[in-house]
Amino acid sequence: MSLTLKNKVWALLFFVLIIVVLKSCTPVSEKKTIRVAAAASTQYVLEALIEAYNSKEAVQIEAVISSSGKLTAQIEHGAPIDIFISADTVYPNYLFENGRGAAPPTIYAYGQLVLWTVGTYDLSHGVAVLIDSSIQKIAIADPKTAPYGRLSQAYLKEKNLYKRLEHKLILGESIGQVNQYINTEAVEIGLTAKSVVMAPKLKGTGQFVDLENTSLAQSMLLLKRGKNSTLAVGFYTFLQSTEAQKIFAEYGYSSGF
Repeated sequence: MSLTLKNKVWALLFFVLIIVVLKSCTPVSEKKTIRVAAAASTQYVLEALIEAYNSKEAVQIEAVISSSGKLTAQIEHGAPIDIFISADTVYPNYLFENGRGAAPPTIYAYGQLVLWTVGTYDLSHGVAVLIDSSIQKIAIADPKTAPYGRLSQAYLKEKNLYKRLEHKLILGESIGQVNQYINTEAVEIGLTAKSVVMAPKLKGTGQFVDLENTSLAQSMLLLKRGKNSTLAVGFYTFLQSTEAQKIFAEYGYSSGF
């Protein structure tokens, strides 16, 4: 082998080695994974949103699902999250005011509180049915950590029913647990998010009725960890798009834009 040919071979090997080293040193923020912390009420719509986004962008999106309050605590304690999708505006505003956000929160949609049962109760008069003696257990999310729980509590108080029904209330740590209680008939009835009962997996299960004047503004926050990731910024921008808003609408949300 001539000296010139040997030099070319060594040059090629050196080039390949450099490429391998550079790939192994790729920053975490540039790897094709986004971590999203999302309120339990958004679990089903988030699955649909991720599917729609992945039809265009090959990005792995890892979802951490829990109550908005618990997710806020995790983020405060340093959980590696790029985007926070809350069931209210309170928690994202709190995190932003405490220096966790890359920019002010954005309202992505308005949710709706509903009364849901898999039983045959007459829901035509709304929460008045909860007084019925045949109803012994009513599920709501924990008001301390779940926005829909806080809204449920406030609604029952507004209707002068909270004190009368307090002994019947079964608290779920999140809307997810409330839905499990209702769907498995561990309780007779419950107050939950419309986005849940409109999901294809649960649509047509039992019956539900909207509770008047219970629209809930819901916002999201691009966290400082996510601002340096073009992937996270891309998905955050998609959630504000017309396409995403159509998907939110299919799950019972009103537009945030």
